[in-house]
Amino acid sequence: MTMTQSLWSSTRRDHLSATLLRLFEGLFAMAILASGLRAEEPTLLPSFTVRKLPDAATSVAFSPQSDLLAVGSYETVELWHIAEKSKVGAIPVKSGFARSLAFSPDGTQLAIGGYQKIHLHTVESRQHVRDIKGHRGYVTAVIWNAAGDRLYSASEDKTVRIWTTADGVEQSQFKEFSAPVMGLSLSPDGTLLAVAGGDETQLIKPGFAQLRKVSGEVVHELVAPNRPATDIAFTPDGNQVVLTGFDEQAHLFQVETGALVGDYTQHARPTNSVAFAVNGTLALTASGGRFKGKNELHVWSLADRKLVTLFEASEARLSRVAVSPDGRWMAIAAGDKTASVWDLAPLSMPTTPPAALPPTEDKPPMTALPKSSQFQFTAVEGAPMKRIGIIGLDTSHAIAFTKTFNADPPIAALAGMRVTVAYPHGSQDIEGSVSRIPGYTEEVKKLGVTVVDSLPALLEQVDYVLLETNDGRPHLKQALAVFQAGKPVFIDKPVAGSLEDAICIYEAAKHYKVPVFSSSSLRFMEDAQAARNGSCGKVLGCDTFSPCSLEQTHPDLFWYGIHGVEILYTVM
Repeated sequence: MTMTQSLWSSTRRDHLSATLLRLFEGLFAMAILASGLRAEEPTLLPSFTVRKLPDAATSVAFSPQSDLLAVGSYETVELWHIAEKSKVGAIPVKSGFARSLAFSPDGTQLAIGGYQKIHLHTVESRQHVRDIKGHRGYVTAVIWNAAGDRLYSASEDKTVRIWTTADGVEQSQFKEFSAPVMGLSLSPDGTLLAVAGGDETQLIKPGFAQLRKVSGEVVHELVAPNRPATDIAFTPDGNQVVLTGFDEQAHLFQVETGALVGDYTQHARPTNSVAFAVNGTLALTASGGRFKGKNELHVWSLADRKLVTLFEASEARLSRVAVSPDGRWMAIAAGDKTASVWDLAPLSMPTTPPAALPPTEDKPPMTALPKSSQFQFTAVEGAPMKRIGIIGLDTSHAIAFTKTFNADPPIAALAGMRVTVAYPHGSQDIEGSVSRIPGYTEEVKKLGVTVVDSLPALLEQVDYVLLETNDGRPHLKQALAVFQAGKPVFIDKPVAGSLEDAICIYEAAKHYKVPVFSSSSLRFMEDAQAARNGSCGKVLGCDTFSPCSLEQTHPDLFWYGIHGVEILYTVM
């Protein structure tokens, strides 16, 4: 044990700072050589959050004028003024959860789907108009027609019904469904209904989805998902529908033919709701449930079903998502008794190519990565200083990196680069990490580093990023913000808190065309590099060792065991 500790201490002392140069040579080389257009889409930030609901938020809906938001929970619907971020009032619901909401086309009335009832209330005075009765379960969806004289509703009682709003009389009922109806959508021209559902208590049974005329005639039976469906919606142009469900995917269908166009497969939890943004070019899918975490809102392109951005909007299941008619706002209902409103303006920002790097007098612009693994980054005399930002001051690496880049006199190979800004926060619940932040924050300040209180504040002041958060779980969210800002980034070990997150990080980097690099410094140990380069002859097997303290929040060898794995993969 003493020998292992001694070797590790020597390794850290002799190799960490010395190998930082090599760690960043590859990253900065890629940054210099990166080319092509990059989509610059700032991280979406919440405008405000509705809190202290009596129970889970189960529904959200915007008024036709996009000025009001209705939020449904247990036995209540709250009305909020968006611009003023203030609560206007509340409507009592005497039938359990408000599972579905819909404003009338003129914005004067609100339909609330509860247990076995649809409640109609005026919006301005919040007076009760009437109850529409007939369903034998929760009303999972309610929709007004364009004229405002009809309501379409779906229910857990396996029916879809059509009502006249003037008197609440049932006009039609479709009841040949095999399971609870969970999703209902009316086509923009008012001629078709998209219907989907399944039994969430029997997850091994497939769901169903179909397109019908409003008269009830089935037009297309869509490819049934292998798990219960949760929602379905027409795109704004009426040419396609998106289906969500417990299979953790979103499925895109053509309306004219009923054919499956393709699947969006990046979610890790059941997809519960779908809405559309940026003139119907982007889908927004909310997920969560069954397992802890991954309660994510994904934004993805309908054209190629590629991820645009994602974020975990709550620690609980995201049950519904809605977009305001003017396309400016998004609302998310969550299981932690909150609903949040987000500004979608960043999604509509035009994309611009990165500024071209000027060639030096004696070297033409590079167009391909050099073959040599010993590429050396050389500062150009007189070039502007390259500013480096550090995310996470809960590891000694942040201090080591800062001392290396900010050395006086500067290290020749790193001249012209300096750590200038740091955002301290990393892990929120690993005590060994959280307790380090105050001390390391004061230490980097003494090294001439400005400490900021948000990621956006850091990203607008730097050229490169060192993601140093000791906890791998927040890395995906943090890395996405960096990618969207177009900043090349080094992600310290562990690259993520799960294999799934690691894959997402590299897929997102590819999508945003931003260089990313990760490594344990032990990759560059002299003996490991020598063995890799043939000092031992042909390597047939290899035993490696390193510290391997475990952390209950991280699986397997994701914590300090990654060091030994790094040596193994280097040699083999």
